[in-house]
Amino acid sequence: KPLSFVYDIADIIKFESVVPKAFEIAARHPAEPDKEVRLACRDIFRSSKLTGKLIPLIEEVLAAGEIEPPQPAPDMLPPAIPEPESLGDSGHRGHG
Repeated sequence: KPLSFVYDIADIIKFESVVPKAFEIAARHPAEPDKEVRLACRDIFRSSKLTGKLIPLIEEVLAAGEIEPPQPAPDMLPPAIPEPESLGDSGHRGHG
């Protein structure tokens, strides 16, 4: 089930960021804890540049289970801004 994998990845991220912040906010007993947690999560995701870490995390999880990443869909469009060709093998992406 594709969504269960999404939730597994979310759990990994959640326990490193969302859960500690939620407990910190709950300890203060704010009037709108849900709003404060939502805003705090937004700030955490931005400051930690979380979106840039998602793909490497997914690749790491798949590699740990010795699962081949899915092949691109046959009707997939190329990236709007192509990445420059990298140097080295798949373990070295040529980004310094």
